[in-house]
Amino acid sequence: MMVRRSLRAAAAGSLAALALGLLAGCDSSTHATASATAGTSAPATSPSPTPSVKTLPPSELCTVLTTGVARTLVPTARLTARVQPNKGTAPDVCDYSAPDGTATLSLTPATRTYAAELSAAHDLSAHPAAAGMSKVLVDPVSGLGTQAFRETAYQTQARQSITFVVWNAGTRSWVLTLAKTSATPTTPPTATNDPVVKVARTLTAKLPTKK
Repeated sequence: MMVRRSLRAAAAGSLAALALGLLAGCDSSTHATASATAGTSAPATSPSPTPSVKTLPPSELCTVLTTGVARTLVPTARLTARVQPNKGTAPDVCDYSAPDGTATLSLTPATRTYAAELSAAHDLSAHPAAAGMSKVLVDPVSGLGTQAFRETAYQTQARQSITFVVWNAGTRSWVLTLAKTSATPTTPPTATNDPVVKVARTLTAKLPTKK
């Protein structure tokens, strides 16, 4: 579950960053108001240097999961820049998010075999609380690659309803993930009618076959 767990953390992190930004803004406004009321000026301080962030070109997968396709699931989707890590290489992922941080969508190759992904999904379904999840369901999906399944779950801490579609396309396995803010768990559609599954079907023929 390492691929899908990391995507869950990334989705939750985007919401957390948004919340921290809002809190910081509120704190600055409160401090400025208090200083004005007291009739004193705040001591001058040197601005902290902003570390430079190096971004990478979009993943090749973004020619498969295009902005137009992404917006069928997240109407306001914007491509998320890939950040160059200090060490190692950036993950091969095409990632989109809503400007307000309420939804994320990503396509990535699985780092483990399809069988291992399916086993991990069933394990999570049997023990969801240990991973901070609830309402975890695993459904087989027909007509997608050589074999496929859909996992739906609710992440209790981040309050997100998450859908994973995992499928094997012959030489590789892939994961399409949609996470949306939800105050309470939502009832997912059937796997056959799930929009995320339908998008996955449109992507298969365009996916790269070599690692």
